[in-house]
Parts: sequence; C-alpha cells; structure tokens
Amino acid sequence: MELTAEQQQIMDGAKGAFLAKCMRWLVEWGAAMGARRLIPVTNTHALVTVPGNLVWGANQKTIDNAMTLLRPACQHRVCCHSTTHITFAHEEQYDEIEMPQEQVEAQLEVMEMAREAGFLMTYTCAPYLVGNVPLKGEVCAWTESSAVVYANSILGARTTRHGTESAIAAALVGFVPEFSVLLDENRRATLQVDVTAQLRTPTDWGALGYFTGKIAGLDVPVFQGTPQPSQEDAKQLCAALATGGGVTMCHIVSVTPEAATLEQALGGNPPKLKVTFGDSELRDSYSQLRIHTGDAIDTVILGCPHASLNEIAEIALYLKGKRLADELKLWVCTAYATRANAERLGYAKMIYDAGGYLFCDTCPTNSMRLDAKRIVTAGFKQAHYARNMIKAEVIVDAVKGCLDAALTGRWSYVG
Repeated sequence: MELTAEQQQIMDGAKGAFLAKCMRWLVEWGAAMGARRLIPVTNTHALVTVPGNLVWGANQKTIDNAMTLLRPACQHRVCCHSTTHITFAHEEQYDEIEMPQEQVEAQLEVMEMAREAGFLMTYTCAPYLVGNVPLKGEVCAWTESSAVVYANSILGARTTRHGTESAIAAALVGFVPEFSVLLDENRRATLQVDVTAQLRTPTDWGALGYFTGKIAGLDVPVFQGTPQPSQEDAKQLCAALATGGGVTMCHIVSVTPEAATLEQALGGNPPKLKVTFGDSELRDSYSQLRIHTGDAIDTVILGCPHASLNEIAEIALYLKGKRLADELKLWVCTAYATRANAERLGYAKMIYDAGGYLFCDTCPTNSMRLDAKRIVTAGFKQAHYARNMIKAEVIVDAVKGCLDAALTGRWSYVG
C-alpha cells in the first residue's frame, strides 16, 4: 500500500492507539483486496449500535465484546458526514419490546457517546431518505447492502460494501482503500438485462432485482427497457439485488448518472451475459417467496428498506376509516425523522386508528426477531431473510395486497 505521510503518521500512532488500529484495519483490508492506496472519504453510514440480532438472550460477555469497539470509537470525533444504520429500536420503544436491561443500558451509553463524537443518529437502513444524500462521484463508506447499491446506482456516489469496523474506521480517520466500484473500470456493466415485463409496483421492481441478483453474483448489471422508476421502485430494486446476490451497483439506462445510454453503461464492451426479464420471470420470482401451507396470516410487515413518507401516506390513506383483522399485527418500519413527519401530517394517526403501528429505527426480523407464524410483506429482502431469521412462512406481495390481507386476516392471490 502506498501511504501518504499523514496516513503513515496515523498508523504509527500520532493520533493515538485506537486511530492507529483503525488505520491498520483499512490498510490490511485494502492490501487483501489488491488496493494500491487509500483515498479520502467524505461520507459514512456506520452501524453504531449494540447488535440486537446478536444480543437476544446473550450473556454479558457478548455485550462487552461489542462495547470493546464502540466505547473507544466514540471517544473520537468523526471527520466527515456520518449517519448511523439501524439499531434494535428507538429509545422511546424499548419497553414495548421488552428489551433485556443490560442491552438497553449499553445502547443508551453508546448513543450518548456517539452524539458527542459527531455521528448523526439517524438509525435507518435508508439514509438517503433522511438527509444523507451524497453527490455524484462522492466517495463514501456505507454499511447496509441495499443502501450501498442505491448510493452507487441511483445517486452516482461511490462506496464499497462496508462492515461495522471499516465504516467506523473510515468515519474516524477519513480514508478508505481504493478498490472495487471506487475505480472507474469496475463500475462498468457486465450483465445486460432486457426488461419486457411490465413493472407496475415497487414490489415488481423487487422481483426484477431478486431475479437479477441470483444471476449476477458480484457482477454489475445494466437494465434496459424499464419505465422511469420512482424512489420507492429504486429502493426495492437495490434491496433485492443485494439480497439475491452480492451486487454492489447496477445501471438503469437513462437513470443512473453513468448510464445515459446502454453503450455508456457497458463501457463500450459487449456484456458477458445477456438475459431477458419477462412476464414468466416476474411470476417465477414471486413464486419463490410464496411458499406457505395456508392463507390465514398473523403479521404484515412494510418498510423494508425503511418506509418513505410517501409510502406511509399511501398506507395511511388506504387504511383510513378501516380496521385491521382481529389479532393481526401490522408493522410499518421507518426512521424516527420520517415518523415524526407522518405524525405531524396526521398519517401516523390513521395507521394507529386502524390498529397498525409505526416502529422506528429497527427491522422487525433482523433486530427484533418478531414472533410470527405467517407474514405478508412487500419487500423481497424482508421475505427472503424472514424465513430463516424468525422461522416464519412468508408471502411477498405489493403494498395493496399486503394491506388487503391485513384487513381480512387472509392473503388471496389476485394475479
């Protein structure tokens, strides 16, 4: 690795032992990935939390291991725009999910220290919905695979996939190793997907992403033939791409900043593989996540990735004046800032009056491990992971189908 004098000084301990350790992490990671140098980063999105999915029922040693990283990290100031990924719940809601007291205490300690360190405590898997919107070409260090794909593909920013340690290290020292999609040559599309199916809902875009991710693996796909996506369409596409495979970015012709044309997306080269996503592929993608032994449901989950204000308004207006089926749980997950907007505008009350609930800063399957037997959800990512994480049967459908199921207590295939 070719280090600048400043980078070498930090690694040698000029700014303390912990920042030296952070620099070593980044250098060793970069060396393993074949990076030649470290480059400045101006935007991070890090997991600054006691991991809820690891701590449920765990002993004090598990919590202590997490705090070994977080305590010294939060004793330093971040050096760039730094938001935070999801936690196990907003602090106002700890009692409602009966969190273990030792975990609550640890998280509250982390949150107080992180605020002082300069982390913006957004606690969301969709930071671009609450103010972290990097510009084209801006070098970032983001956790959350769906947000990484969105940043690269929709915003034209540049970020590799980060874990907890590397994102926190980048936030504190201001550098990342340069490899993967941080380099121009690795941002070119290698898989061409010709879309002939009609994509009518964000969940249809999720089906496209789930199909493509399984084929792409680590490759960069380019989509042609799609309509202009909404923000919600793009959110579902990016989440499903990172779920079906290990995609870090994609191109949508005339949408992605680097894909004004198909030729530009491909960098003037022919694709390694060309596939078609038609009506049969759309149906098959849905059928993979509609494996269930009955139609009676107990839970509907919306907001994976976190719901936008527009989505909350859509849900609220559909439910206005109606009531959910008895014993059914409707969880709408979002960021605290989005919920605050929804409350001010009256949309939250419409959802509460119908029997639903807006839950902040978390994911009901990943962090909360929600107790459910049969779930209907509008997110391919949520449906994919819920099967194993909470051992529930899962049905994926568009938002309207999910809400109809919430009102009747049964899911019916509409087509």
